[in-house]
Amino acid sequence: MTTRVLYVTSRFPSITTTFVANEMTAVQAAGCDVHVAPLWDSLEGHAGHEVEKPFLSKVTRFAQRSPATWLDVAKAIKRRPSVLGLIAKLVPGHLKSPWLFAKLVVSIPRGLYFGVWAAENDVDRLHAHFLTTPTTVAMIAAEVAGIPFTATAHAFDITSEDPRAMNGSVALKCLAAESIVTISEYNVADILRRWPELDDIDLQVIYNGIDTTMFSPESADAPFEGAEPFSVLSVSRLTAKKGHEYLIRAIAQLRDDGVNVRLDIYGDGELKDELTDLIRSLDCDGHITLHGAVSQSVVREACERADIFSLACVHLESGDADGLPTVIIEALAVGRPTVSTQVTGVPEIVVDGETGLCVPERDAAALADAINWMIENPIDAREMGQAGRKLVETQFDRAGAAQRLLELWA
Repeated sequence: MTTRVLYVTSRFPSITTTFVANEMTAVQAAGCDVHVAPLWDSLEGHAGHEVEKPFLSKVTRFAQRSPATWLDVAKAIKRRPSVLGLIAKLVPGHLKSPWLFAKLVVSIPRGLYFGVWAAENDVDRLHAHFLTTPTTVAMIAAEVAGIPFTATAHAFDITSEDPRAMNGSVALKCLAAESIVTISEYNVADILRRWPELDDIDLQVIYNGIDTTMFSPESADAPFEGAEPFSVLSVSRLTAKKGHEYLIRAIAQLRDDGVNVRLDIYGDGELKDELTDLIRSLDCDGHITLHGAVSQSVVREACERADIFSLACVHLESGDADGLPTVIIEALAVGRPTVSTQVTGVPEIVVDGETGLCVPERDAAALADAINWMIENPIDAREMGQAGRKLVETQFDRAGAAQRLLELWA
């Protein structure tokens, strides 16, 4: 019998979370019937990456202005009165900030509604991505529907102390889940350090998987075999935790030292104007380009042309940091020599000296030295890229990751 799974996500489609769609694609290919319950509308008018488009017809939304929606909310309480006790248990852990409590308030009707939807549409289980609002909603919905739920923990949902982004009732949600998945060994240690009462839960590492046939070295240019300038690529939203400032300064330093190198950054975000001004102040207008947000296929093509991929992740004072960026996995899948930083789970894929170079965070000079080493040692750098491809094939292929998730559900 086919297992029907309802994925609870913050947004879908989403320009920055292709790892969720990759997982859903592989889970569905393995025989499950996957549906999606996004909690909020998509940003920036994003119509969907190619990997997301097959699921657009399987999206169920909380229609806040529909009377039928609120009838289902009431039906949920009648169906499972015990859900009120569960909601009451969530309240104390959501009193750390007004924003956190507000998130709980908006989560409750969504959880009740999706619980009724799951029950009436023969859903067998729920799976949430991020331990924040999606897991809160999945927990409530699972109680209403009388089915199990699991969740995947990523990054800020574990670490953030920002009043607007912090998480609440983490231990309660994890203890209620059938299993908790997280994306790195680093996260396992961090979760258990923060919440030692979770020592006995089923906590599993399943790396984010990608389509290793879409991202492949077979159609890519060989690094360092084209004409100069040497090409460095970075892909991510223009936000503080991505560390673009340090990578930009590293490229400027290399150019000042006479290295013929350019940097292409793909992505958009709130730091666009600030980074544009920094590039101009360093007299690098013609050598560093901010291209804006692009599709996954454009990212692949850019990886295939680049000599080096780099992402200069940093920890923020709020505790927020990247978990294990999918773009690094994609770049290594294409065999790109990669330079990144020693932040959270990044060293688990950019293994320093083996699959790339992993330097201290917030250190432009170290980034510059690592990039220059690859330029001066192209054979060794190419071998690192090839080793990165092998690591992706064995640990980061989406089919393998989905199989591990299915075994967990079984």
